[in-house]
Amino acid sequence: AGASIYFINGSSVPLKKVQQLVHEEYQIAIDNLCTFLPQDRVGSFSGFNPQMLLQETEKSLSGSQHLFKTHLEHVELEN
Repeated sequence: AGASIYFINGSSVPLKKVQQLVHEEYQIAIDNLCTFLPQDRVGSFSGFNPQMLLQETEKSLSGSQHLFKTHLEHVELEN
């Protein structure tokens, strides 16, 4: 397993830059899921691996699950 690579507007950036952008633009502290997830879902997150954690977080962010569906489409494009 390799290290994670993050991009903003097509440019590779460090994780800190992603966290800063998300915090400034959306007021979400992504290093603390409990601050923005429905409380009934928080308990189940402790047993997830990083991939499951990302997917479940994406699902929790909106009722339409647009972000999650877009992510799945991008994964399919890479396969």
